[in-house]
Amino acid sequence: MEATIRVVGRKGYRAATVGDAIVEARASRATFYKYFDDKHDCFLAATDIVEERVLAAIEASCHLERPWRERVRDGLDSLVELLAADPELARTALIEMAAAGAEVRGRQLATLARIGRLLEAGRGHTDTELPVGTGLMAVGAVAGLLRDEIQADRCEELRSRLPELLFALLVPYLGPQPAAEEMRARS
Repeated sequence: MEATIRVVGRKGYRAATVGDAIVEARASRATFYKYFDDKHDCFLAATDIVEERVLAAIEASCHLERPWRERVRDGLDSLVELLAADPELARTALIEMAAAGAEVRGRQLATLARIGRLLEAGRGHTDTELPVGTGLMAVGAVAGLLRDEIQADRCEELRSRLPELLFALLVPYLGPQPAAEEMRARS
């Protein structure tokens, strides 16, 4: 599964083959087919690993006892650090999962929704009523910005985008001015 993440991250889902994964894993074809029916079956299993790594990176830095804005900043920092350090994982998570069909896209959306719930957790009460799904919308905006950078092979530049990414996460909750202040504080 790890080999599949790597190969798909380098070649793309459609171009990657079972043979590529076998070579990457230094395994035999018999071993591959002992566990998986085909490339898609293996990729489905590999997406679980991708999702776990992404969620673990975010959750590890989002301790509920800390103030909400700090958790948001730290969770975003952890995510960006993971993606910047591992471009193959980044490409698999944000680009190639969308190319692998409806089932995988559904899993990707479920992961974004889970991250959206993490974003909203412990935010506290405000006088402003926000639409249901605001967390998913904010996370989706960040995913789109990240996807653009990854698609352009600029993973090493993701860290420099942290202020803008933070703005995208915070603006629905704080409004443009306070979110811009947080963004400037990160610059």
